[in-house]
This record gives sequence, structure tokens and C-alpha cells, in this order.
Amino acid sequence: MLSLIHARTFLAVIEAGGFRPAARKLALSPSTAIEHIRQLEADLAVPLLVRLRGQVKSTAYGAAFEPLARALVSTAERAHELITKAPLRIAASSNVGIYSLQPSIARFGKMHGIAIEPWIGANPAVAERLSRGLADVAVMEWWDGRPGFVAKAWRSEPLKVIVARDHPWAGRKAISATELVGCRILGGEAGSGTGTVLRKQLGALADRLTTIDGYGSTEAVKRAVRTGNGISIVLASTITDEITEGALAALDIEGTKLAKVISIILPSGLPGTSNSTRLVAFMLRETACDQAL
Repeated sequence: MLSLIHARTFLAVIEAGGFRPAARKLALSPSTAIEHIRQLEADLAVPLLVRLRGQVKSTAYGAAFEPLARALVSTAERAHELITKAPLRIAASSNVGIYSLQPSIARFGKMHGIAIEPWIGANPAVAERLSRGLADVAVMEWWDGRPGFVAKAWRSEPLKVIVARDHPWAGRKAISATELVGCRILGGEAGSGTGTVLRKQLGALADRLTTIDGYGSTEAVKRAVRTGNGISIVLASTITDEITEGALAALDIEGTKLAKVISIILPSGLPGTSNSTRLVAFMLRETACDQAL
């Protein structure tokens, strides 16, 4: 197999007319450049270069090989550019993709000149998309630990109980967990993991809660809560506007801090230079800086 590195050195020697100037151009030592040509000539079993009057020239074999070497190097450069400049595909669960993720990926794309292709959907669909190779990175409200991937905790998102502004709880800052029993708790996106968080934090009490599914999204849930159809438990980041406008009231549950850990998932074994790995490192650094402030 011919080495692209050796072919690139061969072209540099021809263009520079010698080993020393070629080595400087490639940031190599002269001895390394000479060794590249020696190995290339051994692979092809013919002499490629010859010294004439103090200058390095191509032999007949070298002249025949030169256009092929240029084609090899050019093809490799085009392949590298095609892959490294391809849009970075990010699949995100609905709440994360709509409310939390966009600023981070926009900053990363602008900083590195990389196009970002976000795809937003339900958590199970996001996991499936990543598993099928249709996404390079996933950002989700939960991860099931399937093999072949690495999951990193990105941020912890607090959960809030939300009620209509004319609800009896609207003037309170917190309620007891037992007060949730008997309430219509409206659920949004399927597979969001809110039930898992409630079971973990509230224990057996979670089994006594009445949850109403089928609203499909947090936006639908918020509108239903505003009209008095029930209450809900949502990520705090999803209700910033409604709280500011006074359209909804947000409460904590006494004695517990409900929160979801948002995870970033990518295939295992990726090099540190891959755009996926660089994006994850960028997002984790941003979170660490925010927490330090």
C-alpha cells in the first residue's frame, strides 16, 4: 500500500527542487524526507528521484508517477474535507432541543465554522436515531445505557410544578408531595423520564399520582394548564416566558429537589479531533463555567 505521506513528500521534493527546502515546507527533518522517498521507491521497486547538478530531479519513473501522486493526494484532501466539513447531526429530545440546546450549538458552529443540523423529537426516537447512525450526537432527558455509546452528564435541570394563575396554589412557593395526590397531572412528551424522576424522589407516593398522558408536548401541556385542565411537572427552563408574563405559577415540592440530569451521548471510541467529541467538550466546558459563576 502506498503511503499518502510519502507521496506528499515526493511532490514537495519535486516542487522545491531538493530535500532540505521540501523538509522545511513539510516541517520535517531532511533525514525524514529522504527516508520517505527511500520507502516509496522500495514500495514501487523503481528509482523516482536523482540528483543532477546539485538539484533533485525526477527519473522517467518519477515523471510517470507524479500525476498519480497528485491525484492520490488531491483525492485524500477532498475526502478529508468532505467528512470534516459535513454538517454535524444533533438529535435532541423536544424540551432540550427547543429550550436549552440551541444557544450552545449555535456558538460552537460559529466558532469552528461547522454547519449544525439539529433534529428534535421524542426521547425514544432520539435514541433510535443515534443507534441507527442517523445522528452524530444525542442530547436527551434520559439514556438507557445501550452498548457502543458514551453518555456524559451535561446539566441538571430543575423541575417545577406548574398551575394556572387563578389556581388556589398560585400564590404559594411550595406544596407538600401529598397534595399532588388526587390532582390531574398532565404529561407531555412520551418517554421524557419525568415518571422515573418522581418515583426516585417520591417513592411509593408516586404510584398514587394521577397522570394524564396524550398531550404530546410541553407546549400543549402548558396551554392546558393555563385553561385549568390540570397541573403539570415540567423543566424550569420551559416556562421562563410564562412565569415572567404571569401566565403560569411555578412551585417546588417541599423536602425534595426535583431535577433531571440531561445527558449528551456519542459513539464510543471517537478520536478527540472529531467534531462530535469537540462539541461535547465545548458544551461541558460551558456548563462548568456557568456553574463556577
